[in-house]
Amino acid sequence: MTLFVDPGVPAPLLRQSIYDGDLVVFTNLPSVTRFVDYTREQLAELFSPYDPECAHEHIEKAEMAQLLGSWKPRFIHSPRSKDLVCSIIREAGFSSEGTHYDVPKPRTSFPVGHLNTGIAYAFPWHRDVWYGAPAQQINWWLPVFAVRDDNSMRFDLQKFDRAVTNSSSEFDYYRNNTARLKTASQISDERQVRPAALNHTPVDELVVIPAPGAVMLFSGAQLHASIPNTSGRARFSVDFRTVDVAELSAGRGAPLVDTDCTGTAIRDFRRVADGAAFDEDFVIGLFGIPPSGSTLVFAQPAEEDLRV
Repeated sequence: MTLFVDPGVPAPLLRQSIYDGDLVVFTNLPSVTRFVDYTREQLAELFSPYDPECAHEHIEKAEMAQLLGSWKPRFIHSPRSKDLVCSIIREAGFSSEGTHYDVPKPRTSFPVGHLNTGIAYAFPWHRDVWYGAPAQQINWWLPVFAVRDDNSMRFDLQKFDRAVTNSSSEFDYYRNNTARLKTASQISDERQVRPAALNHTPVDELVVIPAPGAVMLFSGAQLHASIPNTSGRARFSVDFRTVDVAELSAGRGAPLVDTDCTGTAIRDFRRVADGAAFDEDFVIGLFGIPPSGSTLVFAQPAEEDLRV
């Protein structure tokens, strides 16, 4: 595994490097800085009068879950959020016509002992491909405030292309779409199916700490986990995902060495150029016909709920 910082290579070579297990950090994309500023403004308003990184000291778990459960969908589906994501993708050199993206997800990691289920779930060792992500998925992860080695995330350096025992066979993407409707109500326990490595202890870990204003890219097949937050401060980050349509069609992507989930997240992606979804016949040709009654795309909030 190699970490590249601001690589000056064409996007196809960059994506292949990521499919091979490398990590990439961009430190000089103006839209990332704009996205960080925008997200900080949102969090300052949400938690006023408290410092967002310390708001957990003043807000109990149930109230915190309600606050985040109301705010996160508005942020995720806001036109401003989507516009900034598309700008980041274009500035990184990815094609607007050939790249599809998923909406940006704000993530919250509170210190140990506070909310760490449901809307603020602390992810154990996992691969995104265990959640129905395609082999071509690239994750883009950016911190909103400064992160540290005691509240960030970590990668297993040896298991990118080696199988680990996991619970991905229990996960179906279509059923999960229905379960996600109740995520904000999960305060003391976790009731969604969350695929994870079983009894996994990595031999060699890597922690990357990008500064606010930087964005890290990695494959959806990377084995990674949240670090238990012992920093005393909440960690806020945002991630989104991209898929290249030509590579999806050709089957070029990261190795899927231990993925047993069912369903696909591909319908969540929209073309950067115009917001168009993948053609359904194209999706069925690659991933098959979904079971009758499946929830194919997670419902977005009503337009009036998007006002921020």
